[in-house]
Amino acid sequence: MESRGTNDGRTERAPATGTNPATTSGRAAGESLDPRAAAVADRLRAANRRQSRRIAASVLARSLRSHLGGGRGSVSGGGDGRSWMRDKLDAMDPTKAQICYVTARTLGARRVVEAGTGFGYSTIHLAAAVRDNVADGAGSATVTPAVFGTEFEPTKAAAARANLAEAGLDDLATVLDGDLRESLPTVDGPIDLMVLDVWIDMAAPALAATLDALRPGAVVLANNVVVAAAQYAEYLAVVRDPNGPFRSSTLPLRGGMEVSVRR
Repeated sequence: MESRGTNDGRTERAPATGTNPATTSGRAAGESLDPRAAAVADRLRAANRRQSRRIAASVLARSLRSHLGGGRGSVSGGGDGRSWMRDKLDAMDPTKAQICYVTARTLGARRVVEAGTGFGYSTIHLAAAVRDNVADGAGSATVTPAVFGTEFEPTKAAAARANLAEAGLDDLATVLDGDLRESLPTVDGPIDLMVLDVWIDMAAPALAATLDALRPGAVVLANNVVVAAAQYAEYLAVVRDPNGPFRSSTLPLRGGMEVSVRR
């Protein structure tokens, strides 16, 4: 994705996500994606694993060189961290992507926003959920079904569009280029679900840009709020305010995931 806090390395048991509704077809029990979409998601997940191993090895090597040389060089190769992440998949954990799918299905979501589309891995799960909701007649039939993902990096946005097309979901998913503070206010409500998997300093602005469009009962999922709690302070102050517009709780997943319900 565009980026988020890194995992803290802990392995925690995730809650059961259940099975896919029986009305969906062409997939095994418990699978959220049809074979076409699953093939793309599997390819991205495998590429992410390979890239993560290379990144870990590179970071370790640079750290050792810096330590042995007595220097304090950046383990990311120097320069702006965002530039270094420009070609990195940094995809959402598969368990969390499945939770995104199940949450969208539970809500009967037809309009979904994702801040931080990256290469489109989690977007595929969200668009698949909206497609399945429409097929099952879930949610409001008066709402035009759509998933809107934001992506600042043009190369990632183009890759996400290609991956969504390959998955057969480009008719439902739109990737919004550029600064989300400018693109998100153009998305009409009612929004049923929002997923935040973006540079952490953009989480609060993303929420502010969509707050009025989130319907009562809408859910906002924010990734890695435990491992990056300090960076999320501004965002968490809003969603955890007892007198604010949300009720919020933290799922004990790897890195943490905040689940907030719009009052």
